[in-house]
Amino acid sequence: MLILPKIIPISCRENSNLSIMCKQIFLIHLMLCSVVGLWAQAGAKKVTNTFALTNVTVVQSPSETLEGATVIVKDGLIKAVGKNVKIPFDAKRIKADSMYVYAGFISGASHIGIPKIEKKEGESRGRRGRDPDVKDPGNPPNDKAGIQPERSVRDLLKAEDKSIAEMRKLGFTAAQVMPRGRMLPGKASLVFLAGDNANDMIAQEDIALFSQLLGANGRIYPSTVIGVMSKLRDLYHQAEQAKTHSEGYKKSSAGMRRPTSDPILEAFFPLIEGDQHLVMRAINAKDISRALALQKDLGYNLSLVEVKQAWDYADKLKDIPVMLSLDLPAAKKDDKKKKEAEEEEEKKELTEAEKEMEQLEARRAEAMKQYEKEAAMLASKGVVFGFSTMNAKAKDIRPNIKRMIDNGLSESQALAALTTVPAKMLGIDKVAGTVEKGKVANLVVSDAPYFGKDANVRYVFVDGQIFEYEAKPKKKKKAAGEGATPADAAAIKKIAGEWTYNINAMGQEMNGTLTLTHEDGEWNGVMSDPTGSGEDTDLNDVELDDQTVTFTIDNQGMTVEFELDFDGKNYTGTASVGAMGSFEIDGKRKPDNN
Repeated sequence: MLILPKIIPISCRENSNLSIMCKQIFLIHLMLCSVVGLWAQAGAKKVTNTFALTNVTVVQSPSETLEGATVIVKDGLIKAVGKNVKIPFDAKRIKADSMYVYAGFISGASHIGIPKIEKKEGESRGRRGRDPDVKDPGNPPNDKAGIQPERSVRDLLKAEDKSIAEMRKLGFTAAQVMPRGRMLPGKASLVFLAGDNANDMIAQEDIALFSQLLGANGRIYPSTVIGVMSKLRDLYHQAEQAKTHSEGYKKSSAGMRRPTSDPILEAFFPLIEGDQHLVMRAINAKDISRALALQKDLGYNLSLVEVKQAWDYADKLKDIPVMLSLDLPAAKKDDKKKKEAEEEEEKKELTEAEKEMEQLEARRAEAMKQYEKEAAMLASKGVVFGFSTMNAKAKDIRPNIKRMIDNGLSESQALAALTTVPAKMLGIDKVAGTVEKGKVANLVVSDAPYFGKDANVRYVFVDGQIFEYEAKPKKKKKAAGEGATPADAAAIKKIAGEWTYNINAMGQEMNGTLTLTHEDGEWNGVMSDPTGSGEDTDLNDVELDDQTVTFTIDNQGMTVEFELDFDGKNYTGTASVGAMGSFEIDGKRKPDNN
């Protein structure tokens, strides 16, 4: 420990020698204090919470842009936005010349930061098997029935979940996060996408009650949509009675039975009082119709999320908060060789089976266009919507927004759906959604207009905390005959081989073997028939992008599109069947291929 010399109080004017000594002691004292200060600085990181973005184009709102401006961020807030802004002396200048600054994007509904529910070994899946732990299928425990409205995101959120970093890299800085589950998974919270734990990340807790028209796993009640609707009505009415009893007991307890605490019914109290919305997932037209019928019957405030197939309900959705799904059916890739072959086939006389297949493909293409045009159509009808990312994969979000823009949605409407609209719907428009002085420093900085093809997100601020990203290098096309790089060879080795597959479609499971091969620079493969017939189906248009494999198969005149994300010895993904939607698929490498 460093001991400083003791300064003895003495009058330095009493003699000249003492005066000289006083000055020397004073100088030594200052010198040693300086050394201590330098040591302290050397032992700690120099951190600033003040940043200056200079010479940027600020998209302050979907309708207002300011060029050649400066943005100052300090203490987690936007301190200044303008052209003649004085930069604080302690500000870290961010190299953002000619870049674009947007308000941080907000996901109106998501599972960001909530890990997927892992199926336990031996657990029954779908509706074929009954859970052996459920003794009375007609009256199962609430957690088995998917009735857990008392659950909070705080108890489920994992700051290390990779979905947080993936979405933040796209420019998302906040989200309404829902627990995962079945009928009533729990309560939603507003979450900022940065922090070491739930306490750091949750901005507003338990802001809505989340519900889905999704029955319980296995043959237990409620396993059907009708059963779910009936159970929801029953719980709501029970909650009304419990609330009335509780309030009456508080006013006068004489002659009244003491009310018992029931967390499940109490979770409905804010909904009954009108302080919260019931947020319901509506992934198809029937879901929308049923959600509207329940709301009309019970009278609560309703929000619809993960909305698809809303084209016939535009007039009924103008006064309801809507979050449109960014999970579009997979786009069909252009294949020049296949197109030329199809053109040759058109010249031939088609058989009845071929004509039927052609009609099916035409209907599929028409349904695809309907999904892609849905956002523009709803906007033209006066429906105000944000975006939901519950089922969308991070890598598909920007391409899917671009598909919506290519089919009539304006860029300003798309930006509003990412910023101002969800901010207003979630009640945070006074602190988020636009780039203005005094608002939370949730910002996205891109090196070109965000919706442009070559734009890269370079910086993201979440609550004033900065994250920096490198621009993606443009991919170079390989010359003919050019061999694979070592990285390509490693990816090929990891993915080529035999894998199991399990598809859960509409409560039914299909199992089999998926074989992927790579020869002469081309991917091929087959899938075994899940019925056990021994016949294999060829894979078409097999492509590998990093660790993601995409391909299609033809099944009874229908095209099924697969997208699989590989991670070591496992993979997960989706199988999409046009307008019928997407189904989950997962699998493992077969033991003899380790």
